[in-house]
This record gives sequence, C-alpha cells and structure tokens, in this order.
Amino acid sequence: MMGFFKRYGFAAVVAGGFALITLLVAGKAMFAGGDGVDAKAAPASAGQHGGSGGPGGPTSVTTVVASMHDFNDAIQAIGTAQARESIVITPKVADTIRAIRFDSGAHVRQGQVLVEMSSVEQGADLDEARANNAQAQQNLRRYQELFNRGFASQAQIDTVRAAADAAQAQVDAGGSRVSDRTIRAPFSGVIGLRTASPGQFVQPGTQIGTLDDTSTIKLDFDVPETDVARVATGVAIVAHTAAYPNREFTGNISNVDSRIDPATRTVRVRAILPNADAILRPGMLMTVDIHSNPRSALAIPEIALIDAADGSYVFRVAAGARGATAERVPVHTGQRNGGLAEILTGLNPGDIVVTEGIQSVRPGQPVRASGQAQHSDDADALQLRPRG
Repeated sequence: MMGFFKRYGFAAVVAGGFALITLLVAGKAMFAGGDGVDAKAAPASAGQHGGSGGPGGPTSVTTVVASMHDFNDAIQAIGTAQARESIVITPKVADTIRAIRFDSGAHVRQGQVLVEMSSVEQGADLDEARANNAQAQQNLRRYQELFNRGFASQAQIDTVRAAADAAQAQVDAGGSRVSDRTIRAPFSGVIGLRTASPGQFVQPGTQIGTLDDTSTIKLDFDVPETDVARVATGVAIVAHTAAYPNREFTGNISNVDSRIDPATRTVRVRAILPNADAILRPGMLMTVDIHSNPRSALAIPEIALIDAADGSYVFRVAAGARGATAERVPVHTGQRNGGLAEILTGLNPGDIVVTEGIQSVRPGQPVRASGQAQHSDDADALQLRPRG
C-alpha cells in the first residue's frame, strides 16, 4: 500500500483538486439560478429608474424657450459725493471778529450777512473820504458854471474835475475796505459747524465755518479707459450708500473729463444726483452702477450654457422623424446678468434648449421633456427678469 501511494500519490492529489473545483462551480450556478434573476435583464431594469426610458429610450430633460429680454452694459465704480457748491468761510483781511450772524446747521440765503469784522478805523476813514468827496464835487460844479460863462479856463476845469474824481475814488476804496470786513453768503445753503467766536483775531485762511449747497449732489468717480466709449453725458446711473442700504439714488452723467490719468489709466466722470430731502452729504462714499447701451436681445438661462475650451454651446431640441432629439449648437454670448445670458448668435427666438439633464444628453440622442417647454410669454416661469 505504501508503495502504491509513493508511486501514484501526486497524481491522486491533482485529480482530487480538479474534482473539488468542479463541484464548487456547479453549486454556485445552482444557487444563482435559484434567485430567479436574469443577470442579463438587470441593467435594463435599472435603466427604467434613471434618466432614460431604457436602452436606447429618450432621456428626460427640462427645457425652456429662448425669448427676448432687456439688457444693458453695466459698469461699476466707487465715487465720493460733493456739494453742488461749497466754500470755507474765511476772512479777507486780518482783524478781530465783531459779530457772527449764523448758527451751526442753519440754512442761509444768498447775500445774507454771516460775519462782521471790527471796522471802526475803516469806517472813520470812509466818513472822511465822503466829506472830502462832497467838497470836491461842489468845487467841480462851481468851476463848471464859471467855465460855461467864460470866467474859467479849460486847464482850471480839468484840474478841478481830476480832484473830484480822486475824491470819489477814495470813497470807493474806503467802502471796499469796510465791505471786506463783512462776510456775506455767496449762495444759499447750509452752514456747517462754527469754528470761531466773536472777539477772536483771525487772518485770511482761518476757517470760521463752511457753507454747502446740497440741493443737488455731484458724484465723482473713475472709470477705466477701456470703458470710456460707454460713458457719455445723459447716461443713467444708480448709486447706493451704506448709510441708506435699502435706497437707490438715481441720476445722470453730466460731464466726462477730457483727459485720461496716465498713472491710473482712468477717466474722471461726474454725475448729478437730486437731493431734495438733503439726506446725502458731501464726502459720502457711494457705489455707482452705470447702465448704458440699453437693448432688447435674445436670452436663455445661464444654466443652459456649456462652456468649453473652444467656446460655449447649448443643446437645442429639434423635431425629427424619430421624435425629439438633442443637437449641439455653438453660441456666442454677450452680457450675463441676473442668471440670464445674452445670445448674440447661434439661436433664434422660439428655439427650445435644455436647461436640466444636460449631463445625460449626447448629440443626436432622443429626449423627452419633463413637461411642456415654457414659452416666452411666461416670463416669470422662465426667470427671464433680472434679479436685484
């Protein structure tokens, strides 16, 4: 027996191994068949729960109809509010303040007296000049009568007339010196904080207060030189300020500077904002939205676009002999705003494009809309109105 195993043992082991493998394979097939599931049928069954109706069936997608929408070219900038007119109240001459005729925050009229400086000496000089002028004018009248009667020469009348003119000039000069010591409002506006007191000695340049006309606001901001062609007199703007976050301030561009700043490559633009309720104040920081080149253009939701290295394209639903199919259409886009994309070329009004289910669509593939395609007259459903 031992000789038998020594002689045939290796061959017996190999034969036994093959027999065991055969039994395992047969048992696995028996148990799989007992579940009653056709392995080849499983993928088809799973497909009915996915995006397609089965192998080769149409893919479910959501569509929208391309329609017209209002667009404009938007430029954003940051500007600083300025008063329509603004001055610092300061004296013309060095002297002592005799009286201040305004209160901080007061509204004043054009020509109203704001500050009176001490002018006793100048007043006395003016009175003397007026007396001398009266005497000179009287002499001129007398010599004129004598000249008319032939009792005075032309030289005499010329000398007297020159003296009268000089006397009148002295009066004018004295009046100007007195006037320089009275500060009047050059325009109507609002006085700022008073920064001087009566009895204080001041010199030219010393600030006594400020005067601003805030009935309208000048808003200055810078625009890149690449956008110069899009800003012009009359273009509408919308401004916002952090002080009033829920309010819009509308106005128009009034001027565009004639020069480009070579350091910043920008141009200074000025807009005018009405400020009847006087809530805007000089120095406020404001954000500016410029709306230029208003136009009506074809639009689709931005989610319908597929951006690739060679450009943008969409899937358009086309009717064919086998039903609706998807075709890949290159498009050229313009402005994108509020979730919408302006279509310059590639589509026509009324074209149906896929907005959802794009990942499952291939060119030429049959598609089935999840519902009827929205039409251009249903703008709310299309969300074809800009947000914000």
